Amino acid sequence: MDDDLRSRLFDPSGSQAMVLAHRPPGGSAVDAVVSDAVWQEVVALLRWTAASTTGSPELDPGRWWRLAVGCADLLRRLPGLCDELGQEWGRPAVSDGDGPDAFTRVEHGAERLLGLLRQGTPVDLRTVAGEVDALGAAAIAAYARSSSWVLPS
Repeated sequence: MDDDLRSRLFDPSGSQAMVLAHRPPGGSAVDAVVSDAVWQEVVALLRWTAASTTGSPELDPGRWWRLAVGCADLLRRLPGLCDELGQEWGRPAVSDGDGPDAFTRVEHGAERLLGLLRQGTPVDLRTVAGEVDALGAAAIAAYARSSSWVLPS
């Protein structure tokens, strides 16, 4: 993620502009509220992904955990939000986790979700759900890899 984009994600006015760009043209108030809620959550997830813990790597497991919980919370809410918009909810089109390790999968998942955010047009919520699901799965894998737990043999 480049520095300009990172600063836009963490800048309230920059992130708000990206969120508002997803409102459907000529949509109802419900459409606008649902769109804003979903994309605000996506921005929060991307902030967790972009947060740097290089100065304190022991904070990484907490970051991965919060990212996974944020993904799960948004996924839990998406069927109801689809219903509000009159969109059909079904099994999300889940993206395949690409990358040799969990940390690369998180980066690739964040890039795909960021691509949807930067698109600036309405996106089907099932598509968003698939990317959020893949990001959450990668975050759980990264959490497990960064854990200091040792399983008894």
